[in-house]
Amino acid sequence: MDSDTSREGIVEFPCDVERLNNGNTLISDAGDEAGNGSEIVEVSPGGDIVWRYGDGLRFAHSAKRLPGGNTLIADTTNDRVIEVTPGGEVVFTTDELGGGTGVLSDGSRLEYPNDAHLLENGNFLITDRNNDRALEITRMGDVAWAYAGHVKRPHNADLLENGNVIICDSDGQYIREVDRDGGVVWSYGDGTTNTLNWPRDADRLENGNTLITDTKGRRVLEVTPDGKTVWQYHAGYFCNFYDADRLANGNTLVSSQQHQEVIEITPLGEIAWRFRNYTRPYPINEKLMNGDFSETDESGGPAHWVVGRRLSEGGGELIWGETPSRKRCPGLSYNRSGALTLQQTIAAVPGSRLRLSTLMSTEDLEGLTFMQIAFLDDMNGFVRDVVESPKSAPFEGTMPWSQVSFTTDVPDGAVAAEVRLFVMGKGRVYANNVSVEVVQ
Repeated sequence: MDSDTSREGIVEFPCDVERLNNGNTLISDAGDEAGNGSEIVEVSPGGDIVWRYGDGLRFAHSAKRLPGGNTLIADTTNDRVIEVTPGGEVVFTTDELGGGTGVLSDGSRLEYPNDAHLLENGNFLITDRNNDRALEITRMGDVAWAYAGHVKRPHNADLLENGNVIICDSDGQYIREVDRDGGVVWSYGDGTTNTLNWPRDADRLENGNTLITDTKGRRVLEVTPDGKTVWQYHAGYFCNFYDADRLANGNTLVSSQQHQEVIEITPLGEIAWRFRNYTRPYPINEKLMNGDFSETDESGGPAHWVVGRRLSEGGGELIWGETPSRKRCPGLSYNRSGALTLQQTIAAVPGSRLRLSTLMSTEDLEGLTFMQIAFLDDMNGFVRDVVESPKSAPFEGTMPWSQVSFTTDVPDGAVAAEVRLFVMGKGRVYANNVSVEVVQ
């Protein structure tokens, strides 16, 4: 839990959303960019937080309210699924399976599960993202069914009334409905006429159509069994829509991660309800501060800089090294496929031109690293997909201290720039003398 109790209940990166029978909305919040504050919150129609749970959660992706009042949570970065009572008591955790090892009957462990459902037979249907599978397990950890190896980094598998399972093959850009034998009986996303860009939720509607959240496509769409689009809500900004549910009143409930909000959209595309209580946990500086890393904060880290752990999948750490002149400098040590950053946010003016310069070195880096400027809009959302944001050339292996620089224009709609030292994969990277200046 975030040690700053003043931020309890602040939704910072909404994932799964569910409209409850009492009219409230259950929201899974992954927390801030530093990896703090992941919570499950229940919000009234008037926007009041009436229940919350966050003890020990790290990037919680999904929460389902169970018939008895408990809540089932996919606690993603902790690689577990838990069930908690209204009073916050954990009455089930996959960590206790396999004699307390978390090992399932097939010898595997959950790795970055992002969705979990309680089925009518008492089993759990779990989307196990980093194991590239959806699986059904018993409360004793026996694997009753699995669909593995045919999807890449899947999200949000659902059991359908016909007994099949619908899965978002997110990196494969498909929606797949599969039977219990693993046969594909329906799919959407052929890469030509039916193109998806990182789909992360698909719900089969009562009318037989399928509601799809096309995250990087900036839209939610409803398609017929033959693939015809009959309804669509397309955002005019980079939104990172994650989850979408069709409500009984015909509206659609959607989580918008980049703008830190949950919205209810009418069939005509109007916003009928919105929940957003976000405030920035870290300041926007007028200019880059402490680029030479000579100042440290209370924790011993570089002052004015934040270690971005939200996407780190539980790995990585801030380290300290030395330049050839024996000047102390910070670095990042990482060991997996997610992402770790050292970042600071500064003000930016559209139409201006920025030059970022720094010194960098790497040690035994089996992934890649670069410096980056990711631009933010006035709601603290990225103006464009961060993978498309301007960056330096990537580096890998072992690189001696080298001068790195690049220049970029500040796009329309940007009010701030996130200056980031980015690393993924196994290895270490160091930086020193970071500067950002306005150039002609």
